Amino acid sequence: MCAGHDTHYPSWLNNSSAPADCGYAGIGLVCEGNSTLILPVSDVLLGGGNCPAVRHQISFDKTWMHNTSSNDSLTFFFGCDPRDPVAPDFYTFKIKCTGFKSPPDAGPGDSFVLMPGELERYLVHELATNCSKVVTVPLRGDVLMAESNQINFTSGGYGNVLKRGFELDWSRITEDGCQQCEESYGQCAYSQHRVFLGCLCRGGKAGNP
Repeated sequence: MCAGHDTHYPSWLNNSSAPADCGYAGIGLVCEGNSTLILPVSDVLLGGGNCPAVRHQISFDKTWMHNTSSNDSLTFFFGCDPRDPVAPDFYTFKIKCTGFKSPPDAGPGDSFVLMPGELERYLVHELATNCSKVVTVPLRGDVLMAESNQINFTSGGYGNVLKRGFELDWSRITEDGCQQCEESYGQCAYSQHRVFLGCLCRGGKAGNP
């Protein structure tokens, strides 16, 4: 249990003091302070209080996990040349937070955040040539919808959306002994290198196949 949630196979509680015994490698969940249950993907958010910057594209183990249809996205443009003559109204989307800091590898310049519908209205590839870093991250579509109409979206609202995360589904796409194991109501044991080790069967037995 963590934060009122029971961790079930094929995920498992990634307790650093004990190795994983069964479940799918790469989808171990971390319990933070017994208050938050998370799936580590990558260190994405960079400080900023209500207005964090995103370091890079979000990555996760796509062997088992994939985005759900309820996800949407935000695209960030960092280190943009303020002399850009392409779209003057692009500055409507400038991040306006006091003390906002773009990622260290972005260089000087202005930063912007755009939703998918806004991206379609602009010559994104042309705009990107005037910015040193472009990052697109997934997030929950319902949360974005609720926050997108707020007047403070570029001065804090987008941060609320990022902090609510995004959704992932899991599915087994590998061809190994796991399918036969699960069809017989067993649970699959994998090494940390995603090698199928055996089936933990009902009654305490283990076997492969």
